[in-house]
Amino acid sequence: MQLYSSAFSPYAARCRIQIHHKQLPVEIVAPPGGLGSAQLKAKNPIGKIPVLDLGDKTLAESWAIMEYLEARFPEPAMRPANAFEQAKLQELVRFTDLNLATAMFPLFRALRGAVGPEGVAEALTALQAQLQVLELLLARKTRSAALPLDLADAALLPVMFYARLLAKHFGKTDCLATLPVTSSWWQQSSAVPAGAKVLAEMEAGLRAAIPVLFAGA
Repeated sequence: MQLYSSAFSPYAARCRIQIHHKQLPVEIVAPPGGLGSAQLKAKNPIGKIPVLDLGDKTLAESWAIMEYLEARFPEPAMRPANAFEQAKLQELVRFTDLNLATAMFPLFRALRGAVGPEGVAEALTALQAQLQVLELLLARKTRSAALPLDLADAALLPVMFYARLLAKHFGKTDCLATLPVTSSWWQQSSAVPAGAKVLAEMEAGLRAAIPVLFAGA
C-alpha cells in the first residue's frame, strides 16, 4: 500500500499520523506527476491528495482512508468501542473540517495578498470564535487510557497546527491563551510520538515552501 502525500497537506498529515501511530505497512510517497496531474487524476479524478493506493484500486478523501485503515487494522485501536463515543468522535471531525478549517481560508488568501488588513482582522475574529466552540467540544470529549491518540485527535492536530501558525503570523501571539481545555489537549496530543513526528514534518515542509510564515520565529 502507498499513501500519496505531501509534507504540509493537513489532510494527508492526519492519515500519516494514523499510519505512524499504528505502525502500518503503508509507504508514504509523493503523488505521481504532482497535484492535478493526469497520473494523479487516474487514481483520484479530482487530482488531490491524500490517496491510498492499494495496487488494484485506490481510495481518496482523508476520513474515508482513515476509517478504512482502522477497519482493516483495528489494533492498536484509535476508535472507541462504544457506538455513542464513535459518533461523538465523528462529530468533532465534522466540526474540524466544516467549521474550524474553513475559518482559516481567508488567512490563507491573505498570505497571497488577496485579503487586506480589515479582512485579516475579521478572519482572526472568526477563527477565534470557532476555537471557542472547539473548547466546548473538547471539554465534553472523553479519553480512555487505552486510546492515547484517537482518530479525532489525528484529524484535528494538523488543522490546529495551521490555526496556531496563521494566528501567530498575523499578530495573535497565542490563540489558545484563553482556552485551557484546548491548550491542554494540544500539549498532550502533539507530544504523542506519531503526532510530534508528523507536525515536525509539516513545519519543515512549510519552512522550505513558505518561509515568511516563520519570520521572526
